Amino acid sequence: LYWSLDRDRRRKYLKKIESVTDDLYQYSKIRSWGKQFLHNHQTTNMLALLIGALVVEEYKSAQVNIWKEMVIDVMEKTMFLLNHVVDGSLDEGVAYGSYTSKSITQYVFLSKRHFGINHFENNWLKMHFWFYYSTLLPGFQRTVGIADSNYNWFYGPESQLVFLDAFVLKNGSGNWLARQIRKHRPKDGPMVQSTAQRWSTLHTEYLWYDAEITSHPPPDHEMAKMHLFPNWGVVTYGAGLPNSQTNTFFSFKSGKLGGRAVYDIVHFQPYSWVDGWRSFNPGHEHPDQNSFTFAPNGQVFVSEALYGPKLSHLNNILAFAPSPTSQCNQPWEGQLGECSQWLKWTTNESGDAAGEIVTANQHGETMFVSGEAASAYSSSMKLKSVYRSLLLLNHQTLLVVDHIEKNEGSPLSLVSAFFHNLDIDFKYVPFRFLNKF
Repeated sequence: LYWSLDRDRRRKYLKKIESVTDDLYQYSKIRSWGKQFLHNHQTTNMLALLIGALVVEEYKSAQVNIWKEMVIDVMEKTMFLLNHVVDGSLDEGVAYGSYTSKSITQYVFLSKRHFGINHFENNWLKMHFWFYYSTLLPGFQRTVGIADSNYNWFYGPESQLVFLDAFVLKNGSGNWLARQIRKHRPKDGPMVQSTAQRWSTLHTEYLWYDAEITSHPPPDHEMAKMHLFPNWGVVTYGAGLPNSQTNTFFSFKSGKLGGRAVYDIVHFQPYSWVDGWRSFNPGHEHPDQNSFTFAPNGQVFVSEALYGPKLSHLNNILAFAPSPTSQCNQPWEGQLGECSQWLKWTTNESGDAAGEIVTANQHGETMFVSGEAASAYSSSMKLKSVYRSLLLLNHQTLLVVDHIEKNEGSPLSLVSAFFHNLDIDFKYVPFRFLNKF
């Protein structure tokens, strides 16, 4: 469009871009997004600040170098932190993860083009493809909704996938998955992209797509397989398959707040520029350690809470009563950080919330997974163990077993298990045999 604008219009646009870019820079010094790494707001706004600086740079603005130095400092620390996240995941989940990765991929491209900084060997980037492939329910339309989510992605992920194929993977898997998602995009209903998000990554998808890389699916893509995200604390089974009667999806989560790498960096403090949890914002996470979802035959049966209040029971986990530290729904209490619009991560023990995947094994169509989540509950409850094991017996049958141990003096006497479904209501139907209940 630049060449079609007259001189006055170019001058007005330049002045506006310079003004807004300076506003972003000033806000970055006082707003939380200027300090919180790996958060969707920070990467998005930092990228906007960088693009503004690159546009204005040609006109010798005095502030350009300051703007660029700010962005490079923050985003290089972001890439350094991501190098610790070896499974390619983002703790905010797939929807908000696509929000963040949209800007990360654009930064990686621009930093190589303008500053000669090469991040194509970053550990996170090399595994990021699986964050999209291994979270897809059968049919390529819906993703696992761990953390705040719509039903799939906020931005892309076709743009991110063709970027990965063009610059990182170069094996055709990114182009193949982008094509599957594009082909199966819902035309109506709640899984349709909003108008604000639908076109915002189309230009980068077009710029990055490499037609010389032949579209090719991952090896054994037609087989139901287990995938483990060790940093995220998530296991999935049956992802990336077409929609059919026998394709079942299952997920289990038991991980550390912020993901293992961030959690350990916060607690062990190896880097002086990281100021504990004040340098991060896991507010889009849920109280969901030992949570699971189940879609037998591709039909969602036990689902996540998607984008909603951070209530433990909406995440298919255990709540206990009576608890002396119940924050809502007295006398019941779920996991640390619950009860608000955002997960609380800086109050009381919330920053220490953690679960752990103990076992994850697959044998044919049978899968066994288990996790321990006692550390995700308040110490006032005096829980010694909250161990959940799940056995997928076949594509229609999932066995869930909870094992609970209390320490001496625990005030708890009741436990509640609630299984959530967004699409249909669960109804109790009494079992009848020989006309007897």
